[in-house]
Amino acid sequence: MSEGIPSHLESLRITWLSEPFHLGIPIIDLQHIWLVHIILELEELILNSDQTGTDVDVNDSFRKALDYVSVHFALEEDILEHFNYPGYDKHVKGHRQFVQRLTAKFFEAKNNKLAALGILQILKKWLFQHILHDDNDYAEYFKNQNTDLKTYCNEILRSGKYPVSKEQLLIYQNIIQMETAPINIQEHSIDVIQEIKNIWKTYNLATDIPIIDLQHIWLLKTIVELDHSLRLGDEVTVTFQKVINSAIEYTKDHFGVEDKIMKYFRYTDVIQHMNQHKRFIDFIKTRNDEYKQGNPRAGLHLVQDLRNWLLSHIAFEDKKIGLAFRNRVREISEFTKKLHQNGEVNITKEQKNLYKLVMQKDAVEMD
Repeated sequence: MSEGIPSHLESLRITWLSEPFHLGIPIIDLQHIWLVHIILELEELILNSDQTGTDVDVNDSFRKALDYVSVHFALEEDILEHFNYPGYDKHVKGHRQFVQRLTAKFFEAKNNKLAALGILQILKKWLFQHILHDDNDYAEYFKNQNTDLKTYCNEILRSGKYPVSKEQLLIYQNIIQMETAPINIQEHSIDVIQEIKNIWKTYNLATDIPIIDLQHIWLLKTIVELDHSLRLGDEVTVTFQKVINSAIEYTKDHFGVEDKIMKYFRYTDVIQHMNQHKRFIDFIKTRNDEYKQGNPRAGLHLVQDLRNWLLSHIAFEDKKIGLAFRNRVREISEFTKKLHQNGEVNITKEQKNLYKLVMQKDAVEMD
């Protein structure tokens, strides 16, 4: 088997051709083929685990699934919004619900095997319910409208906003076998800002409390940068140490601000929330110790921990703070403005600029 071609290529081809997944939109078809690949790869992991009696390493499959949804959903929503698809809002709602179900399956599982089975179940359900129905609906709509998707898809692909890997290209070309004369899909380097935007939007991470969102976006930047270094096979020594230092600063600045807000505005679940903050500090220390001891997977483990933090804590627990104080955002902004003026919270110009780019806002309310 050639490098980059999965052992289950024939199963992938049969699955793709046996169901009407083909939308005739090459970049979307490429991403859907990649989803089928993730599903078959996960099935192989579970089968091997059953045969050998070993544990399933579900983290890699979960990361691939999350990477898939952050890029695919962002691209698909870009296309639907650009062409004013009438079912846009409903389609986006389906995307957000899928992310919630996927992460819940992972975090509610009591062991890796259950987590793997849960992820496999929800990915298959998504493939056969959403793609075969909802995605076909918009493809049929655009076809009936004689919409020129090709020109716009070429434009956004040339922009590099939605990265396509060599492996994805190779699998797509082997499955489609170039029969449909696809548009020019090229590999692009990762745009860090765009990837942050994709993850932020897809995982619905906004709390709508400016200072909290600003600090979460800054943490997301460090995760994307480390993940990028690991994927490229770069020397990660400097990046790892930079991320560790950023995480330590994050615990001081961000947790300090959150704790002050929760106490001042009498958040009801403050003790449990602060206990979770202690968990973050613990895993940062663990990964730093791993790295100092020469564990070559310390960087990967750190990315996994930080991504899990995004989805288990920020997307759920911190969102609760946003919901609890949704009518007091202006008061909180005034409160954090005073903290900033008194030097109790550090907000850099770079953090502000990144926040504006991701949130697409002209001003930061804690100035």
